[in-house]
Amino acid sequence: MIGILNAYHFDPKPGNYQENYDKLILDFGRRTFPSRHVRDYKIAFGDWPLSFDDCEAWLITGSSMGVYDQADWILKLKDFIVGLHQRQKKQIGICFGHQIIAEALGGKVEKSAKGWGVGVKTFSILQATPWMKPPQNRVSLLFSHQDQVVAAPPGAKLLAEDSFCPFQMLQIGNSVLTLQGHPEFSVEFARARLNARREKMNAETYERALVSFDAPRDDQILANWIREFAQTKG
Repeated sequence: MIGILNAYHFDPKPGNYQENYDKLILDFGRRTFPSRHVRDYKIAFGDWPLSFDDCEAWLITGSSMGVYDQADWILKLKDFIVGLHQRQKKQIGICFGHQIIAEALGGKVEKSAKGWGVGVKTFSILQATPWMKPPQNRVSLLFSHQDQVVAAPPGAKLLAEDSFCPFQMLQIGNSVLTLQGHPEFSVEFARARLNARREKMNAETYERALVSFDAPRDDQILANWIREFAQTKG
């Protein structure tokens, strides 16, 4: 079984955008792991696994909160990440998941002075690995973030970077893979999040993101990579 540690569910109001994320992340999980049952744990609502061994691999999602926020569920998630790492359980982090894994394991995350990373962006692969099937030199994904990893955890290997976000993709041993981009997002969801944050960013950033939504993306390639990584023996 694949466990999704869903960090998007801290707002219980019916009909909010976070409910729309449920279908996105479940569809992505099922597309990535078509031969596995996928379980969605709404951890911010207190829906937690009973054991580190409940699932063979864990996927930590994005969130509108920061890893430095002191919510009880965020602190508990950091402890859970450390426990998974101590047991060498597979864990994959996306956006907030990328950031909180980095911070829990000794890295550092900050709100970037560069502002918002939004829209479709392309980053460079620095190191090819056997699980990158098919191999790519450059990858394009949807982004929606202001926080960034600014220091990698000890022992982390930097797999990808760009000038806006130097720590795009990290690997620790054979058990941890994290990425800043959103292979699970749809353009419709990304556009809705962009419009909701329009007043928080400058006009140029907003307009550039809108135009970028027509660009091709590598969502399925990243899904393949995540599956291959999760299946790699330690």
